[in-house]
Amino acid sequence: MGVLFDYFRAPDGESALRMLDDGEGVPQGPTTVREDVDAIDAKGIDPDVILGQLLGFILDVPWSVDLVDGVNVWPPQETAPASVEEFERLPEDSPWQTGPWLSELKASVRDALADVDESALPAIAERWTRIEEFSGHMDVVHARELIDDFVALARRARQAGDRLYCWCCL
Repeated sequence: MGVLFDYFRAPDGESALRMLDDGEGVPQGPTTVREDVDAIDAKGIDPDVILGQLLGFILDVPWSVDLVDGVNVWPPQETAPASVEEFERLPEDSPWQTGPWLSELKASVRDALADVDESALPAIAERWTRIEEFSGHMDVVHARELIDDFVALARRARQAGDRLYCWCCL
């Protein structure tokens, strides 16, 4: 079972949820909702590790798990389990177990992507292809296309005063 990730922009978490509402209050993937949602279908590019490593290359800092560090928007934070034990006692059909999940990325992530020096992108793409998580299955051309998509989305988001969001499902 794979995990899918879509990234998109919206003014705030409430707007992001409204954009993705399937009619039952559960957010659907932005690349499947409507054509007017400015989104990237990023398949297996998770925010914390893989996007985080890209961000580390852009900022020229070591990767750490909290480099991207999103804020949960869905499921509602007030329903979050307070401990590992509580999480383990959740019913199998809990949205915390089954998803989908929606998180708002820090403004610093959007800004780092938007501010990246174009001349640095070929080297960044080359470094990114070599991360362990790609297991040698990411070529430089595709990496560069993904990076260009992330950079363009971040620039449009910043220009509009929007935030970046990551929608995830199993």
